[in-house]
Amino acid sequence: MLRANKFTLLLAAIVVCAACNCVAGIKLDEHRNEKNLLYQNLFKPDQLGKTSSGAAASARATSRPAQGDGTPPGPMAKHANNKSTVSTDTEEMSKTRAVVADVSGAKISANEKRAEKCKEKCPANIKECCRNAIAEKSCHNATDDPVSYFVNPSYPNEDWDSSFCDFRVDIKNRNVCQLRLDLEEFSLRGPHKYLGSCRQDRLIVSTTLPNGIGITELCGNNSGQHLYFPVDPKAGGSSVSLMMMTSQSSRYLWKVRITQIDCLADPQSVAPTGCLQYHTSLSGTIQSFNYAGGMYQSGLDYAICIKRSVNTCRVEFQQVTGSTFGINSLEGASLEEGIGRAGEVSCDLVTHDYLHIPGGMLDIGEEILAATGNVEVYTPTAEKFCGRSLSGLAIQEFAEKIKINDPLGAQDNNTIATPVTSYASGPIIIRFHTDSVTVRERDIGFSIAYQQLGTGCNKNKIRR
Repeated sequence: MLRANKFTLLLAAIVVCAACNCVAGIKLDEHRNEKNLLYQNLFKPDQLGKTSSGAAASARATSRPAQGDGTPPGPMAKHANNKSTVSTDTEEMSKTRAVVADVSGAKISANEKRAEKCKEKCPANIKECCRNAIAEKSCHNATDDPVSYFVNPSYPNEDWDSSFCDFRVDIKNRNVCQLRLDLEEFSLRGPHKYLGSCRQDRLIVSTTLPNGIGITELCGNNSGQHLYFPVDPKAGGSSVSLMMMTSQSSRYLWKVRITQIDCLADPQSVAPTGCLQYHTSLSGTIQSFNYAGGMYQSGLDYAICIKRSVNTCRVEFQQVTGSTFGINSLEGASLEEGIGRAGEVSCDLVTHDYLHIPGGMLDIGEEILAATGNVEVYTPTAEKFCGRSLSGLAIQEFAEKIKINDPLGAQDNNTIATPVTSYASGPIIIRFHTDSVTVRERDIGFSIAYQQLGTGCNKNKIRR
């Protein structure tokens, strides 16, 4: 009798446990369905207003249909039904996400802005950077993006704190051979007014290549300028470091666009070797660094290159109308305003500041050739230009004074600004050289316009 009672109790316990497990399984299914529904509601803004209890009850009713005898479904039926529920939830979530992406004004607006910024900032050959907006990063950062921006900490506002701000550009594409820096905004304290060297505020660019580019540091107001730096990623671990050193002596602001130039994918954008600046248009304007600040730096020696266009035979350089011109000459501060100088005696005998234009000459024009019957005409050239204007007349004056052993010329010679033309073949390269001392009132710099021309090419009879 006792054994029968024990057997009866054990059987009852097993039945109770099975019932508990069944109820627990049902509760677990309900909990899972409620969780799925919660995730679904997170992606359904139109469903957020509904009560979770009503939605959960609806989900439970949908996910657990009764069998024909009214009993809950068996384990296999529940498993199959749960798969169907998850699949349905996933489809609904995907549809809801698509709807949100299509109808959300905020997301469309962000995408439009990103696309517009991409079109404006990304070179045509670089597709990878157009997937997202180009990030603007500041101090103590690094990037390997094809196009990036380096800005001051408070950009677009100015800063005034003393800091050491570094930014590293890693070159991972082995086809990249150059970096181009576009100084879209660049305002630092200018060079010392008597020594011409940068003081506390300066930009220093360091590469893994030992070859110099004619400039070691940059300061002053250089918005709109650009620079090219060679890199050699094939050497492995190539990187370029930009270091911005600032003080509390003046406010500063910068926004530098950094483009990695793929020499295979975009050969047209590659600057000739040794060129710090490279202009690719038929015409344009060239300025010395810190021209807007009214003084160039000392210790410069860099090349400015122009892409030669086909069907052109000469390049005409002239001072921008209304601009000032100042490159130290032999006469120094005593040279009157508007007077230009040319030749080694005036520009490279005592002082060593000059703008070097190969084959620079005063273009005599087709009318003079016609008047002389196209006979040989003596047209002197000069390579170096300085003084208070860029003047082709200074070339003629220099040549004439050489004949009478008076190469310096009189102080009252009116060699005003006139075009300087170069017929020199080969690459178009001009060079700017400055010595170790510059003075603000005298050493202003230059702003000159250049134009490549395909007319007046019949000068083979001119003896230069």
